[in-house]
Amino acid sequence: MLMVDDHPFILQAYKNTLERFKADEFEIINTDADSAKTGYEAIANSTFDFDVAFLDISIPIYAEKNIHSGIDLALLLREKMPNCKIVLLTMHNEKLKFKYFKETVKPEGLVVKNDLTFEELLIAFEKIIAGETYYSETVLKMMEEENI
Repeated sequence: MLMVDDHPFILQAYKNTLERFKADEFEIINTDADSAKTGYEAIANSTFDFDVAFLDISIPIYAEKNIHSGIDLALLLREKMPNCKIVLLTMHNEKLKFKYFKETVKPEGLVVKNDLTFEELLIAFEKIIAGETYYSETVLKMMEEENI
């Protein structure tokens, strides 16, 4: 699993929560990154394909490789690891962009971080690995308002 977020506390919270997920059935191996640069390097240098990636949309850029956001990392993952299930996370209510994210990245998950609790993260993870999509409550409301 790849997790990219520029807030170490959030990365640790994700890890602590997901390590509890069906520990007798799954072994979760985390690769963490805190910027577009370290996220790019994790993808480019990985010796295996990630099954799931949690990508914060707003991260420090990596201009040398033209990676400006978690969206760019998601598109790179779609190219290099097409079976990776991608969850985009944001602190912002980027209403106008949800349609763009849905059409270009086609994420298995789209989450506004304010909607996320530990329990909700586990529900989202379970749905995503089961082949379903997961959109957080705020995302669903906005998509409904915009008829997306």
